[in-house]
Parts: sequence; C-alpha cells; structure tokens
Amino acid sequence: MNLSKTSKYAFRVLGQMAKNEKELYSAQQLHKEIDVPERYLRRLLTDLSKYGFIKSIQGRQGGFAFARDISKIFLIEIVVAIDGLDSIDGCILGYDSCAFDHACPMHNIWEETKRKVIETLTKTSLKDIQNAGLKL
Repeated sequence: MNLSKTSKYAFRVLGQMAKNEKELYSAQQLHKEIDVPERYLRRLLTDLSKYGFIKSIQGRQGGFAFARDISKIFLIEIVVAIDGLDSIDGCILGYDSCAFDHACPMHNIWEETKRKVIETLTKTSLKDIQNAGLKL
C-alpha cells in the first residue's frame, strides 16, 4: 500500500476540518494550520469538493465546509478517490503482476496485513478520528 503525497495531504486537510466540523475554512487558514503548499492545497480542495467530501461556499464569508456528515466519510473512500483502488490492492513491492501464481517474496505476508489495513480504513470514519482526538 503506497499512499501518494496527495492522499496524505487530503487526510491532513480533512482531519483539520474535522476538528470543528461546522466551521467554514478558507484555503489560507488551512494552509497556515497544516503547512501544505498553497497552490497544491487549492487544487486539492477543488478535488475534495469534486469527490463530494467538502463543498465550496462562495462569497465574502465563504470557505470550505463538509458536504456531508463526517460520520459517513470513511478513510477508504478518501484513499480510493485520490489514489484509486490499485494503491490499496497493489503489490507492496510495486510489481505489476503479483498474484498467487506469480507472487513476490512478500506476497503471503502482505496479504493478511493488507486485509487488516483495508478493513480498518473501511470502518474508520472522520468522526471516529475526531472522537479519538487523533491527528491525521
């Protein structure tokens, strides 16, 4: 499982926003709070909006807010939206073809770990992160 820099930043953005899920956040505010390059952050906010995690509210008092309840935004959705399913399901060593008939040296060990990681990402919501006081 290889998360991209964009996925890691998405977790940071959404984790920061989950601290106060009702607040409107400006791109500038998020940039200062989580130290993501501003141009990169603006593109990411557009993507997160496109994927339906957040919404953009226009105007003088505008900003970004969650588009849906954070108890219904699961970590697996974020990873799949940003990186695609292959980032989770692919070979840990990066081989294009890694299956039981052409397994890499780590295949059997990684399969069980990967299953547990996917299970955890599938059942963990942003609300769970917020409730646990965890930092993404």
